[in-house]
Amino acid sequence: MRHLLHRALVLACLLAAGCSSVDSGLRNTVVLHYQHVANVHRIVFSSPVELPQRGAPAAFVQPLESQGFWAVFLLCSVDASGTGIPSFYFDVDRLRVQYGKQRYGPLRPYTLRLDGTTDLNTVRDTLALTAAIDAEIQEGVPSQVFRHGFHPHLDIRFAIFVPDALPDYPGDQLNLRYEGGPVMVLGNDALPSDIPLAGAGGMGIASHCLP
Repeated sequence: MRHLLHRALVLACLLAAGCSSVDSGLRNTVVLHYQHVANVHRIVFSSPVELPQRGAPAAFVQPLESQGFWAVFLLCSVDASGTGIPSFYFDVDRLRVQYGKQRYGPLRPYTLRLDGTTDLNTVRDTLALTAAIDAEIQEGVPSQVFRHGFHPHLDIRFAIFVPDALPDYPGDQLNLRYEGGPVMVLGNDALPSDIPLAGAGGMGIASHCLP
């Protein structure tokens, strides 16, 4: 496994031309391994969410654009064993979906429909809705410090909202990037499930990475 990882790091360094030398890149690069487990099209809340600028609480949300979805991932392991890495601070909010030139991250206002109506999430609503979505989808500690070494079997689950259609997307693994520091993010190429509804009364989402 370490031999395959070494080869992957070397190849990535060569392709990106971003490492002054292979050895220095390996010494200072943290490697995050992940699995893309699902694409979800609607999230139903276990408890309706009170919103600052709406008279009625929201029972569920779905993308404004019909082809939008939540891409759900598991962080499988963190490899901070490079000799130049004393520790690594991980924050799930620094992860982004990268598709071509587009990069997707935190939920933006006016991208969600509330309860199937024409009501959209406002600037003031978005923080409360983000917390409610995380409560339905997220598992594990979203931010923590990993000491030097290899940390397997993490199974930290999180979702990133993709608000509109991805051109020519066939439904396979989406690529992740981590903002901040020399970090490489590698998926295991497992195919995600397509889930119409998650949350209260919805289908289950994988909680463990494949071996």
